[in-house]
Amino acid sequence: MSDVVSFIEETARKAGARAVELFGRVEAEPKGRSIVSRADREVERIIIGEIRKTYPDDPVLAEESGASGTVDIGPDTRWWAIDPIDGTGPYLKGLPFWAVSVACLRGTRVVAGVVHMPAMGQIFTAEATGTAMRNGAPLAQVSQGVPGDHDYLFVPCGEVAGLSHRYPGRFLALASAACHICLTAAGSAFGTLMEPIRAYDFAAAALIYERAGGSVAYFSGAEIDYAALADGRRAPEPVLAAPAGQIDWLRECVFWEQ
Repeated sequence: MSDVVSFIEETARKAGARAVELFGRVEAEPKGRSIVSRADREVERIIIGEIRKTYPDDPVLAEESGASGTVDIGPDTRWWAIDPIDGTGPYLKGLPFWAVSVACLRGTRVVAGVVHMPAMGQIFTAEATGTAMRNGAPLAQVSQGVPGDHDYLFVPCGEVAGLSHRYPGRFLALASAACHICLTAAGSAFGTLMEPIRAYDFAAAALIYERAGGSVAYFSGAEIDYAALADGRRAPEPVLAAPAGQIDWLRECVFWEQ
């Protein structure tokens, strides 16, 4: 598996270098209720190209090109979830809060993931049986205590219908789920509240956080079945990330009315 992590890290660095080259040189383009740019498409082509050279038969789910290959994911199917630039909004506004996110999955579970934040000089990596790493050094295990008054909760950057919270500390939005979760893993925040999002938004970061002592689960408490999201659909409910011993505490602070 370490070979897979090395492959993903090298690919993410190559993709991130191209994103940096285009940083400040591309413009926003409309994409439904969201935005996209030439940088998103070029970075995604680099990542998919590298995967196709090394793992030509694997299904791939990517933000801009959708699902390619079978979406009938069996328990042993190896597949990939890619977000070329998670945080396109910050990227286009010249902010550093964006990331290249690449996850390798086997059936329902994430087995390796890399989140590369070029503008912040950070790269997070993890495999399913190893220690989460940041810039080549092990991440400390997250604190399992309850948050203090000045501990942050990362939240969605805009209003989400039916979703609210009564977190007693402070909250912050950087417009990138991958950045939110990885910075939570690094101890910058107590936890992360996410709207119903897609597998490529959080799969890699979720594994990194879990290997650092965190828990990532649906609002209901259900375990996340990534294979059910392999066709690009949104998660059926909000996603929470918190220390494993405090995920239920955070759940009590969140309200979801459909």
